Amino acid sequence: MEDYEKIFIEDIIVIGVNLSRSTLLESKEFRKIIEEEIGYGHNRLIIDLSKCEIIDSTFFGVIIMTLKKLNEAGGTLKVVEPANPIEDIFTITNTLRIFDLYKTREDAIKSFKGDS
Repeated sequence: MEDYEKIFIEDIIVIGVNLSRSTLLESKEFRKIIEEEIGYGHNRLIIDLSKCEIIDSTFFGVIIMTLKKLNEAGGTLKVVEPANPIEDIFTITNTLRIFDLYKTREDAIKSFKGDS
């Protein structure tokens, strides 16, 4: 299994993070993938963290950077929560409110229908 998967559903791109630990080491490749897709003009993005157990601040920072870039481009970011909730990191950093969070990938995809 690759560390990251990209799935296109119409004009939505889903980037699945297939890592149990998402840390500084992994954040460099993740950032490159995200920047590449935004560079291609994809501005409706779902980041699926459902397989992640640990997300460090550097990896989390890439997600925040993605949100900022997409907002500037008039795009939308939706995030699928980790299966083992790490809600504490979102709560501690007081950023839960800035993300459009979903329990499943399917829920995140369905939510775009209301955004059109």
